[in-house]
Amino acid sequence: MRLNNPSIIADNIDIKSSDKHTISIFIAGIGAVGSTLVQQIKELESPRFNISIIGACNSGHVAWQPDIDSIQENIVLSKTLSDWDQITDELIRLNNGSLIFVDATGNETVARQYHKLLSNGVHIATPSKRANTFSQEYFNKLMELTKSGKVHYKYETTVGAGLPVISTIKSLLDAGDEITSISGVVSGTMTFIFNQLQQGVSFSEIVKKAKDEGYSEPDPRDDLSGEDVARKFLILARTCGYAFERDEIRVDSLVPEKLTELSSEDFLQHLPNYDAHWKSRNSQALVNNRRLRYLGNFSADGIAIGIKEVAADSPIGGLKGTDNLFQIFTRRYATSPIIIQGPGAGKDVTAAGVLADIMAIAKKIA
Repeated sequence: MRLNNPSIIADNIDIKSSDKHTISIFIAGIGAVGSTLVQQIKELESPRFNISIIGACNSGHVAWQPDIDSIQENIVLSKTLSDWDQITDELIRLNNGSLIFVDATGNETVARQYHKLLSNGVHIATPSKRANTFSQEYFNKLMELTKSGKVHYKYETTVGAGLPVISTIKSLLDAGDEITSISGVVSGTMTFIFNQLQQGVSFSEIVKKAKDEGYSEPDPRDDLSGEDVARKFLILARTCGYAFERDEIRVDSLVPEKLTELSSEDFLQHLPNYDAHWKSRNSQALVNNRRLRYLGNFSADGIAIGIKEVAADSPIGGLKGTDNLFQIFTRRYATSPIIIQGPGAGKDVTAAGVLADIMAIAKKIA
């Protein structure tokens, strides 16, 4: 069929565009994940939603109504300081029911704002583990605020980056199942480190590369100490309905005791002193046809995190790149677990997971 009137085509385009629902977002943290998220939003072609970035900030300054093509520059040039009481109050004032707060900072002060934001109807999508790993009481309060379905809190990317771990758990629970235990490798950073060790790269060089590539936390000690894994298992356990506090988790740390109090820069500078130790430990595992892996496990009895030697030909021993592997045992899946495997670190997959959470919230509130 041929349309002879060009204005009909133009009118149709205008109508289709005006039918889109605008979702406003504020992004806290324009680092590796935050800046990648901005790029993915620019490239997104959604038939239902327009995503409008109404503000963004780093640890120093905040820019309101930034140009999406120059957000970093807008923040640098802004004279408005990142005062979190003021930012939170402004977000509440601007909220029209379609405002989503994205926290890509990993900052404790920012995470403490969640309760106030959710209480005032501001939705949240975050890869930050901080809020969910404060006290059990704080976690419970956040969950309570979302029960009405009027405000939404998505944290899929706090565990497994873009892998559907949290959503799978929630689906199982919604269907009346009970999670009895979860085990496996939940740190893509640790998989990357031990795989690189197998290839003869020095420990200190690997850690620096993991930081530069965005696989690790901004301070790699959050990964090496086991803290990142501990937080993930705490989130998993709490999401499954168990009550745990952080001090109940047993964790093996890879951080030399003498380096724990140094600045991040000094830590990396002194790390080569421990390369020989890790070379020896890795060689010993390889001689026995085994692989070093950083494993975690939780059940009703507790949560334990640490280094294990596993068979080279086992699923966990065969993990590559930054892969995670989750084994979920439930009352219905008691003998053969649900297994979720895939990349568990990296700015691209993490940002994509956050964007998926944003779109999931958008569909609920549109």
